[in-house]
Amino acid sequence: MLVAELVARIDSRVPELARRVEGAAELSELVRKGGLPQAPRHAFVLPLGLVARNQGDAAAGAFTQLVDEVFAVMLVIHAAGDIAGARSLATVDQLVWKLIAALAGWGPEEVVGVFSLRRGQLLSAEAGTVIYQLDFAIQNQLRVLP
Repeated sequence: MLVAELVARIDSRVPELARRVEGAAELSELVRKGGLPQAPRHAFVLPLGLVARNQGDAAAGAFTQLVDEVFAVMLVIHAAGDIAGARSLATVDQLVWKLIAALAGWGPEEVVGVFSLRRGQLLSAEAGTVIYQLDFAIQNQLRVLP
């Protein structure tokens, strides 16, 4: 999984989120405890799974298949006194585009492809907290040798 690489990339390329990017385990623990981070801006990187791009090929005992690894970047934005989240939307918009610029077209050396944006969506805007999810995918190749 590429969670650590994504966390490091966001941390180094999006100054507003520096030292405020964590993985899925940290988010799970916060949810278990019934709370979200209290910093004004925070991000979490979660692995969403694998999606096959084709049926694969078998030749000379080897099997290869193109696979997309999909990840979510969850933005959590707090704005004191912004109960409906309306004032936070400009901040969310800026961070969304900075995250896209930081990740789209980039890929770690050990992977075949580069990250591309799959979708973005507002998940929640209530009680002064906005949660926005961006999904990114990177193409990789599954190789099974005899």
